[in-house]
Amino acid sequence: MSLNLRSVTGLLVLLAALVSAGPASASWLQPHTIQEDVPIADVERALVAGKSRMVFDFGFSWKQSRSHFLNSGGVFNAGFTEGTNYEKEKNNASWNYATPSLGVTWGFSKNSDIYVSVPVVIASVVNDRMIAEDGSPDPIRSVGIGDLHGGVRFQFLRSRSEDGKFSNSLIGQLDVKFPTGAESPGSFIGGPNNVATIVTGSGTWGWDLSVRFKQQLAILAVEAGVGFTWNPTATVMYLIEDQQNQFNQHLDPGDRVHLDVGLTVQPMQHIAVRADLFLDYRTPTRWGSTVSAFPACKECAVIPESNGFWMDLRGTIIADFDTHFGLDAYFEYTLAGRRAFLWPLEDVSPTRGWTAGGTLSYRF
Repeated sequence: MSLNLRSVTGLLVLLAALVSAGPASASWLQPHTIQEDVPIADVERALVAGKSRMVFDFGFSWKQSRSHFLNSGGVFNAGFTEGTNYEKEKNNASWNYATPSLGVTWGFSKNSDIYVSVPVVIASVVNDRMIAEDGSPDPIRSVGIGDLHGGVRFQFLRSRSEDGKFSNSLIGQLDVKFPTGAESPGSFIGGPNNVATIVTGSGTWGWDLSVRFKQQLAILAVEAGVGFTWNPTATVMYLIEDQQNQFNQHLDPGDRVHLDVGLTVQPMQHIAVRADLFLDYRTPTRWGSTVSAFPACKECAVIPESNGFWMDLRGTIIADFDTHFGLDAYFEYTLAGRRAFLWPLEDVSPTRGWTAGGTLSYRF
């Protein structure tokens, strides 16, 4: 018998032995003895999926804003959303961003999981200049894939009482943003932006490192997270700036420090209410000509007042139907900051307004 034939025969025998073992061995889809049970109550859950768990998320968010082209108030402009900006230029704009997304999480060990999320951006914009021949509003509309996110979480600490009323979880997370979204706002042929679309991504990579802690106390859970987003220099093919009419630019988005604190109250097993406060600080963004230097933005100029704080408040209702299905719905409003200085790049130059959305999750 040749060496190859003996190898194939040995492999077949090994496979047959594994199959005949039946229930004695567990596949990666089956529960493991060291796997933690998934409780119905949201306050009791760890911040990772758990070994061999799979979680499928279908999310949807809708953001409405009328505060683009904001030009006053400083880097920490607290107050309600402005309705009119730059009236003399007649470009008071109204924006709508609808973003469905699909996410998958797989727990490949007891204390770690990996995930990926793919968004689709459905956007429209209209301002005082966008008028059709019949006098009706003539908005720009666009649909396209957004910037994909993926990453890994690792749980450093997990403790849980036998009755499930006291538990905690401490994790670290690395998130990577891939530049999969469309970064061009239209065609430059025959003149600037004569075929207009809406950008769905910044055309830049992003790396975010964060830590998050959750502490349950009976029907309450306190959660806090802090992180740093690093945006390495990259090229944007078409970047429109509304004052100098510059189109071909390099863009170096400012890095971001973010902090959030949340409180969850679960008066009954299947329903919980949550409130979150988000505070972010953006460092200055830089830009420069596409032909002046290489690598991009080596000596780019700082965009004035492109740095600053913003603060959001979110309220969420969470429904856990059983250990497999869950649904949450939220409403978020900008309390302060968020001054838009670029043609809308929501990831780089976020707008003020409100956002409504939710996520349907299936766990097994």
